[in-house]
Amino acid sequence: MSQENLEVIRRLYEHWERGDFSTTGFFDPEIVYSRIGTETPGMEGEWRGLEEMSEGTRDYFRVFSDLRIEAERIIDLGDDRVLVLTRQTGHGKLSGVPFDHQLGDLMTFRAGKIVTMDAYWHRAEALEAAGLKEQDARSGS
Repeated sequence: MSQENLEVIRRLYEHWERGDFSTTGFFDPEIVYSRIGTETPGMEGEWRGLEEMSEGTRDYFRVFSDLRIEAERIIDLGDDRVLVLTRQTGHGKLSGVPFDHQLGDLMTFRAGKIVTMDAYWHRAEALEAAGLKEQDARSGS
């Protein structure tokens, strides 16, 4: 992965960590965004293009207050692919219950923009999709 792509990832997650989700400029206009393995009905799916992706993420964010997404680890997979091991924190908007969950985002780049983003609810599934095992992620392989 190019240094430019790594910088895009770092800047994107800096925004998300602050709770700033107005970040469509990081994505290709024809982005394919998928949420995989969620445990809440209606939260899993695939959205095509910036408008659909924005709509899908708004629906997801709507159930949380103070949602933050932190990149705990960025793993270069080569071939313009990257796996980001993330932690999401916040509170349920209606319940107030604290939320703290580890996930994985698998992304592909083209011309400096993210063209696919597969957001896995279970980190182990993200690692498997990337061709890695838990120990690979810890060792940096």
